[in-house]
Amino acid sequence: MRRKAKRKEATLYRAVYVDYRNDPLPSRSEEGRFHDTPGTTTYLAGSRATAWKEVQDHWNADPKSYGMAVVSVRLRRIADLTEPSVQARYGIDRRGLTGLDYELCQKLTRRLRAEGFEGLWTFSKADSPGGRQLVIFLDQLQPDSSIRVSGVEPVAA
Repeated sequence: MRRKAKRKEATLYRAVYVDYRNDPLPSRSEEGRFHDTPGTTTYLAGSRATAWKEVQDHWNADPKSYGMAVVSVRLRRIADLTEPSVQARYGIDRRGLTGLDYELCQKLTRRLRAEGFEGLWTFSKADSPGGRQLVIFLDQLQPDSSIRVSGVEPVAA
């Protein structure tokens, strides 16, 4: 008999440009560290501070132009790439996960998608060493998994 995987539940955060308040989840950039197609992936941070540091690092964001989405997540299959044993299995380390070689991470993402993962935990480049991000493959969610935006709040300046 196959054991059911335990669902992982968390409250996470995403700094979102005000024009996207009503649909804050999908990444709209052409490509990112863990995606090469817009709209198929979202990046959620483990804390408000990490979410804000990510947009500051990428776009030197103005707090008046952003909101902070509060997101409840329940997922079944997540690869935790912050764990050394998982890194070893996939032949990557912290430097590879946060470095400038996006192709390395995109290749890993394609492999994880093919293996049926819904997403991955990784380190935040912008909030090192403690920041973490959950990268979710929006088009790979299992039927009993969920992502719910409970609100978009002002970003504290």
